[in-house]
Amino acid sequence: MSGEKETKKYRRYGLILYYLLKLVGKTLKVKLIRNDKVKENEESYIFAFWHNKLVIPSLCLDYIEKRAVLASPSKDGELISVPLEKMGFHMVRGSSDKNSTSSLISLIRLMKQGYSIGTPVDGPKGPIYEVKPGMIYLAQKGKKYIVPIGGAYKDKWIFKKAWDKFQFPKPFTTMVFLMGDPIEISKDAEIDIYCELLKNKLNELDREAEKYF
Repeated sequence: MSGEKETKKYRRYGLILYYLLKLVGKTLKVKLIRNDKVKENEESYIFAFWHNKLVIPSLCLDYIEKRAVLASPSKDGELISVPLEKMGFHMVRGSSDKNSTSSLISLIRLMKQGYSIGTPVDGPKGPIYEVKPGMIYLAQKGKKYIVPIGGAYKDKWIFKKAWDKFQFPKPFTTMVFLMGDPIEISKDAEIDIYCELLKNKLNELDREAEKYF
């Protein structure tokens, strides 16, 4: 299959995913636990979450006026770009690697315009639950706080063959969205240390979200 046909196929899948999200989203009971330290429509932030919990911030950050998402140029990126675009997110296609200069420049420019950035920090291909340095580096260079996002579903489907064991909520279940404290990355911070700190915080928030059930 040619690249163009492959792209069109995954965009069709993305459209199906969008309508599925809209339908299921209307049935969910949502417990939204925000953080008073985060002033979403006054400051711009970098929202960090795990790839398999992508549905939670996609549905629960819709109240932010200016929001953008980094998605890879791969077919998986094509799949998530369609529903997120239709949900009002500005899409930036590129790598989350800290060496991807064009992506970093685009994201910094958007943050200066007041956009908050959201991205799965272990994407686009894993390994699962391992924070990649790109968004830490972006927060450092862009002088923005990282806000960790945790969440859980009471009942869900798990796509066990996917690298991230992607989770999708079952209709009429309860979904918890939990926002952690903003994390500042100083200009002389060691990136690897903050990758580990963010990893621990995300796992902690997910465990806390599970307790609501």
